[in-house]
Amino acid sequence: MYTYKVLLHPNNKQRSKIRKTANKCIECQNIVFDYLSAYIKEEKKIPDVYTVRRWFTIQKEQKDKETIKAREGLTKKQQREKHLDVLFYDVSNDALKQTVKDTYNSFIRYFKKLNDYPIRKKYKSYKKSFYVDPLKIKFSDKYVKLEKITTSQKEGKQKMNIVRMVERNRIPQGVKYYNPRVVIEGERIWICVGVDDENKPKKEINNAISEEIGIDINIHSINISKGDEYKTPIGTKKIRRIEKSIKRINRKISKQELFAKNISKPKRKYKNLIKNYKRVNKKKRRLTNIVEGFQEEVINKIIQTNPKMINIEDLDIKEMLQNHKLAKNIQMSSWRKFTNKLKEKCDKYKITLNEIDKYYPSSQRCSKCGNIKKELTLKDRIYKCEKCGLIIKRDLNAAINIRDYKQIIKA
Repeated sequence: MYTYKVLLHPNNKQRSKIRKTANKCIECQNIVFDYLSAYIKEEKKIPDVYTVRRWFTIQKEQKDKETIKAREGLTKKQQREKHLDVLFYDVSNDALKQTVKDTYNSFIRYFKKLNDYPIRKKYKSYKKSFYVDPLKIKFSDKYVKLEKITTSQKEGKQKMNIVRMVERNRIPQGVKYYNPRVVIEGERIWICVGVDDENKPKKEINNAISEEIGIDINIHSINISKGDEYKTPIGTKKIRRIEKSIKRINRKISKQELFAKNISKPKRKYKNLIKNYKRVNKKKRRLTNIVEGFQEEVINKIIQTNPKMINIEDLDIKEMLQNHKLAKNIQMSSWRKFTNKLKEKCDKYKITLNEIDKYYPSSQRCSKCGNIKKELTLKDRIYKCEKCGLIIKRDLNAAINIRDYKQIIKA
């Protein structure tokens, strides 16, 4: 199964309605969590999913009555702060049903020792999501129709269900969809849909099987044993400009927070402060997108060559982070994400991937004669062998050694 993830561009009314449905699903999840955790505390057997669903349908009506009573004498702003502005009746029933099912499955996975004990969700959580019925969702070239996003039931105002997508002709139409979900990540709203492998976008791969490949990962570049070098975006003008702007905004936030503490209403959040929080989140998201986009490009280029085997070094990142001068760049480069993405692609295209030993001296060893040069610093970017007189780039030498790892051990 192939999954599509496309960014949505809703208007203000649609955005508020999507956030309200996500918050209501969190409330539903917490109600079911309390109900099931009470059985565990009393050491009783958990009931079936159907009984939990029936119980929740009764609770929905009671909770709606309680919210209507609690609304009396409150302004719209106060209702929003206390999450009383939406009823369970206003939200899609399919989304609530699926949240009940998901919370129930999380407890079953805990009993089977596949997961940790489930946690209560918070309204302020960065990532929120809710389920959409695959039979009711409809895609066009640049729009998606979601269920019950509109506030009114009139025919003229049903157009509010149609939400605009950023990318055109991305998701195939008239196809069976699996587990469609609307995901909220900070300020961005996405739609995730599963599709059969037959309908996934096809990529051209060379039929000629190439030899084994060794990959050496570095802060400034990713080197392959064939001689290809891909320079990372870390330390470039683009990223430095974004980092400077984040520092500038953070200084403003610190001043605004100090000002808010000295005032008689310290809990109140001001509009400019909230704007600056959003700006910082956008900038940070931009940094992660630049790095992840670069990683995906490199992985696609490696897999298009159709290698027989890929060898990659299993780096000890905890020890490397102790160097405070390089810690920030190491954290930003996210090598673990790169290896995980490469594993997924290798499993999909049936390519064997080997992670070699952490403490293997790939950069110290000569790729020609096997001599180990221990006196090697980070400043030495060119490897010069004292025995055979080989002069080669340090990272390329390391990539060749990683490729020939099995042969060296057997010898």
